[in-house]
Amino acid sequence: MDQRSIYAVLMIMLIMQPGCHSLRKKFIRKKKTESQEQVYVSFKNYPQAPSREAYIDYYLFVRGWLDELIQALDRGDSFKRRKRAIGEARMNLEQIMSFFSSEGKDLLYPLFKTIVEVQEEIERYPNMSEMKRRYLIHRIEHFQRQFALQFTYEDAKQWME
Repeated sequence: MDQRSIYAVLMIMLIMQPGCHSLRKKFIRKKKTESQEQVYVSFKNYPQAPSREAYIDYYLFVRGWLDELIQALDRGDSFKRRKRAIGEARMNLEQIMSFFSSEGKDLLYPLFKTIVEVQEEIERYPNMSEMKRRYLIHRIEHFQRQFALQFTYEDAKQWME
């Protein structure tokens, strides 16, 4: 056997070397996995009934986000802005509902249903007509009047648990 054939046999033996992984996997660097930071939960006892400030904050958030939505609809702002405004208003209204007893939830539910319907309309029609936008503005303003008349803190504290 000449020297070239010996080198060829040795190369073939190195390539065909038995092992768990293929040759390509043996020489490729493994990705570094990031270890997640440990989360520490601090348990705190909250009062049973929500505070006056918490209710007023959420109440103002609902009204503020609805004002933002009306302005976005009136100016014809982007779909993303309208979607965020109605989503935030709904989330804050849900938080207010969580404060209420079943009697308060029953009174607030028709208004909540209106917000859900408006949200579905906004998400269904990203490029809505001027007439559709005016209709939604009218519904939102009607919601705001009803919400302001029936759910101020003084009226709502009777339903808070």
